[in-house]
Amino acid sequence: MQSKVLRKIEELSEERERILSRESEHHATAADHARLKEIEHSLEVLWDLRRRELAGEDIDPDEDFYDQYDRYR
Repeated sequence: MQSKVLRKIEELSEERERILSRESEHHATAADHARLKEIEHSLEVLWDLRRRELAGEDIDPDEDFYDQYDRYR
């Protein structure tokens, strides 16, 4: 069974790929660029949560991720 953290990482990675595809075709908007920054930050946080999860910590992305954790900003 895949963890919630890993599922969210996959969802955001797919969204990032769609935006990067638009960017490569010069069709990305300012909103796309802003969203890409948000996604990059979220992925950094989620990968940190995933490492904690693999280390045995009980992780709930609904609580641990959305607490405005901003170590990387």
